[in-house]
Amino acid sequence: MLKPIRSVKVSDKVYSQIRDMIYRGEIRSGEKLSSEREMAQMLNVGRPTVREAIQKLIDQGLIESRRGVGTFVMGEDTRKNKKPLLQLLNGQDFTIVDLLEVRLVLESSSAALAARRATEEDIKIIEQSLNRLLDARDSLERDLDNELSFHMNIAYAAKNIVHVHLMKSFYDVLYYGMNLAFPTLIKDQKLDEMTFDQHITIFEAIKNRNPEEAAKAMENHIGVLLQICVEKGL
Repeated sequence: MLKPIRSVKVSDKVYSQIRDMIYRGEIRSGEKLSSEREMAQMLNVGRPTVREAIQKLIDQGLIESRRGVGTFVMGEDTRKNKKPLLQLLNGQDFTIVDLLEVRLVLESSSAALAARRATEEDIKIIEQSLNRLLDARDSLERDLDNELSFHMNIAYAAKNIVHVHLMKSFYDVLYYGMNLAFPTLIKDQKLDEMTFDQHITIFEAIKNRNPEEAAKAMENHIGVLLQICVEKGL
């Protein structure tokens, strides 16, 4: 049976492209966006189209416009009030262990799907985020940002938009929980080195198109963190 073809507004395509770059970590918190004119030229669209996309990103709390200065990606802390799942859980009694139990199921599936569906471009992007993660070992804040970026890029490679949005909403909450746990976790040098090795193993399994190994590697990675958090009462 034929179904109606839905046209997508050009401004929505622009919005999605910028949003995905923010989610993937290609545009970082606090980074200034190109000007409206520059983006219009790069994307080969009109300035009103860019303006509409920018306004949608502002409405969703992903970016902010500073008069006379420009448009900037909002930091995780300043985005707090724009995150529905975080607001839903506000005041609820949940722990990092609760978050990791959900993450264990969600991300094992994500890794397996990515191993099956990732394009060469996806593999390249995941590898770039892995390299940023490995290069930022000595910086707590950058470490956490790059950790989340690595896992979000795997979610994008899974090619399931529902999965992506579930992961993003979940990571909005996880960011705050991990901010509390990260200082404790990285003090354990052996654990710290182990998690870096696990990221490499996850990436290699995805790159080699091995869904079972990718899921197993992700489950092992999150399982170790879960066990440590249980032991430390986090």
